[in-house]
Amino acid sequence: MRRLRRSRRREQGQTLVEFALVLPLLLLLLLGIAEFAVVVLSYNTLADAARQGARYGIIHPDDVAAIEATARSATTWLDQDALTFTVNSDMTAQTVSVQAEYDLNFISGVIIEAVGGNPTLHLSAISTMQIEY
Repeated sequence: MRRLRRSRRREQGQTLVEFALVLPLLLLLLLGIAEFAVVVLSYNTLADAARQGARYGIIHPDDVAAIEATARSATTWLDQDALTFTVNSDMTAQTVSVQAEYDLNFISGVIIEAVGGNPTLHLSAISTMQIEY
């Protein structure tokens, strides 16, 4: 009976050590999944903003400020200081292009910098549509 108790204590200690070894890897994996989700959400928001700006631009191709304002209104949760829009109305080709660019700062920027990486990701989306008039 005594041998069985000693064996159980050792197994509990072994489980604790294994958990301590695996926990940082699991946390790193969860952080990576969260970072990936933020990148995908940011890119989708950026692409949608460019598309909305271009849709407004096909009706009002001369109003560049309103096109940019329409595109910017679709990006309310993004950092507006890191966001730029370029509007190009080509009247000969009858197209409007809206390019949206965003510098995304990672949540784990300190960790990325510690291993020598760049904590900022440059995202870009462009939408070109035919003018309707």
